[in-house]
Amino acid sequence: MPTLITGGAGFLGLNLSEALLTRGDEVVVFDATDVLPEAARRRFEALPGSLEARRGDVTDRAALEAVVRDHRVDRVIHAAAITPGPEREVRDARRIVEVNLMGTLAMIEVAVAHDVSRFVYPSSASVYGANAFDHDELDEVRTPPVPNAFYAIGKYAAERAVARAAEIWGLPAVVARVGAAFGPWERDTGVRDTLSAPMRTLRAALRGEEVVLPRPGPRDWIYSRDVAAALIALLDAPTLAHALYNVSAGRRWTVAQWCDRLAAAYPDFRYSIDPAPGAATVEFGPRDRAPLRIERLTELMQPSYGLEAAFDDYRAWVDGVDDFWMR
Repeated sequence: MPTLITGGAGFLGLNLSEALLTRGDEVVVFDATDVLPEAARRRFEALPGSLEARRGDVTDRAALEAVVRDHRVDRVIHAAAITPGPEREVRDARRIVEVNLMGTLAMIEVAVAHDVSRFVYPSSASVYGANAFDHDELDEVRTPPVPNAFYAIGKYAAERAVARAAEIWGLPAVVARVGAAFGPWERDTGVRDTLSAPMRTLRAALRGEEVVLPRPGPRDWIYSRDVAAALIALLDAPTLAHALYNVSAGRRWTVAQWCDRLAAAYPDFRYSIDPAPGAATVEFGPRDRAPLRIERLTELMQPSYGLEAAFDDYRAWVDGVDDFWMR
């Protein structure tokens, strides 16, 4: 039962591949990147599952058709996306929408044509837009999405395309709105401009750099291993009670608390908080959004990594991947 992961060489894609390979699954990775990172390749080769990698553009329906046909793909996690920062949004708006919306539609059409048994679409909590700051909690039903940036607009439009495909073509699909993720395999891939604050502060600690935060930064950060577990739970479930699930940790902690743990583990690490414009060296948006409600998700799985467990696992992972971040 091969599973296709588009964007499989990216942050979430590598976490998904690792989790599926660990349990012995057949995985097919489709990505615009030529090769997997060497650290990932070494780790994945030691796992019991099988991995095939194909390079291609997710907007190329013929390429998607070929990979699904050639590998007899039965399930799809469509994680391919451009996650732009402000400069790329201004410069490459058309390409952002092409990949994030039209690439999704191309994958939907191929999935329908080949009668896949499950289609999982990782969307983003960014679709809540301004409502992320006007509500105490963000609910799949009661919090209306009001996306504003091209990334969020494309993601929400793709969500609606997935829902429409389920309605008119019978695509067995589910959408996951993923919150603030961080953890193993996060890096600048060339299409991911917005790297998480926990990753950037940990990298700074490893490099001996001082960090300035704009504020403490409370958020319901979710560890990437929990994201992978949640998406795989949606992939595996024989039946699903809902077509849309928030994916987050169900608990909050601050970037400052994370930095306190870094300071305890790396005695030379220093950080401070300075709200003055332009003072921060690690930014994470101008405001702190409300947490996601995850009651739907916890019917299927329970996120297991709080701050302490995530910190310990992340640090151990970094110690085992040589110079993955130091380049």
